Amino acid sequence: MNILADTGISSAVSAIGGRLWQDPYRFGQLINTAIQLRQYFSIISVVVVAPILFLMLLHNGASISYTLLLIAGILIELYFYLTIGVLIVVPRLQSQISQLQRLDLLFSGSRILLIIGGTLTFLNAAIAAFASTIASGLQNSMLRYFVKSSINIKASINQEYKFEILKIVKAQAPTNIFYCLQGQITVWLISIFGNTQNIAEVGALGRLGVIFSVVSSVMIGIILPSFSRCQSFKLLIKKYCQILFFYTILCLLILLISILFPEQILWILGTKYSHLKREVFYFILASLTQSITGMLWSINASKGWIEESWLFIPTIIGTQIVLLLFLDISNIIGITLFSMLSLIPASCINFYMTYKGLSQEITKERNKIYQKGLNIND
Repeated sequence: MNILADTGISSAVSAIGGRLWQDPYRFGQLINTAIQLRQYFSIISVVVVAPILFLMLLHNGASISYTLLLIAGILIELYFYLTIGVLIVVPRLQSQISQLQRLDLLFSGSRILLIIGGTLTFLNAAIAAFASTIASGLQNSMLRYFVKSSINIKASINQEYKFEILKIVKAQAPTNIFYCLQGQITVWLISIFGNTQNIAEVGALGRLGVIFSVVSSVMIGIILPSFSRCQSFKLLIKKYCQILFFYTILCLLILLISILFPEQILWILGTKYSHLKREVFYFILASLTQSITGMLWSINASKGWIEESWLFIPTIIGTQIVLLLFLDISNIIGITLFSMLSLIPASCINFYMTYKGLSQEITKERNKIYQKGLNIND
C-alpha cells in the first residue's frame, strides 16, 4: 500500500528539493504538495489492496473481527507512512545526521520493546502489527517536531511543483506496480519449477539481507542527499564515480567474507540451514547484484533521471523467460543465478538513464553559461 501510495513521490521530493532545500517557504510548499498527492494515491492503493488483504486473511483462518483489527492496524500505520516518507527528505537533504539517528533509534527501539513486552505476556499478529504502528506514530510525531525549524509547515500547495512531481510519478508508476508483483511472480515460478523446500531455504538465506540494510541506510541517509543537492555537472561526475567505486569495493569485501567464513555466516540462520555452505556464496553474489542495481536506481531517482524506467518491465520479464529455458531452478544455486542474471538488463538501463541524465545536466550548464554571456553583453 505504501509503495503504491508513493509511486515516485519521495523520489520527486528528493530531486526537486535538491534545488530549493535552503528556502524554507518553497521547500515547505514542495513538502505539503507531496503529502497531499500521497494522500490521494493512498486512497487508490487502499481500495485496490485492502480487499485482497481481507480475503487472504480470511482464507488463512482469521475471523472477520480479527481480520478487521489487523487491517485497522495496517491502515493506521499507512497514515503515518504517508507523511514520514515525505518529511524524512527534509533532514536528509539538510544532512541532519543526528536527527536521522534519533528517528531510527526511536522507531526500532520502541518497536522491539513493544514486541519484547508482548512475548512476556502474549504475542500474536495483532500485537506485532500494532507494535509497528505505535512505533511509526512516535517516529511521525518526532519527525514533525524536527522539521518545524527547517521548513514552513503552513506553506501553500504549489501547482508548479505538483506538475513536476506528477511527471516523475508518471515515469515511475509502472515500475513500482511491477515491483509489487515481481517478488510474488518469482515465488510462483519457484513453486512450479522447484519445490517448497527451495522456497523455505531461499527465505532463510534472505535473512542475510540485513547485511545490506546497513549499507543502504548509509546510502539513503547520507550519500544520496549529497548527490541530490549537487547542481554542478563536474561535481556530479566526481560524486557518481566515487559512489560507484567505494560501493563496488565494499561489495567485493562482503563477497570475500562469504568465501572465507560461510559457516560463521550460517550461524545467523541456525543449525537447520548449516548445510548451505556452498549456496551462501551464490546467494551473497545475487544479493550484491541486487544491491548494486538498487544503488544505481537510487542515484537516478534522487535526481529524477527515471524517464525510461518503464524499460525495466519488458527487459526483466523477457530475460526471465529466456533464463527459465536454460537454468535449472529446482535447486538453490539455480534460483540465485536466476535472480542475479535477471537484474543485469536493469543495471544496463540504469547506466543508460544516468548517461542521459548527465547529458541533460551538461546541456543546462551550457545554457546557463550562454545566458550569462548574453546578459553581460547587454
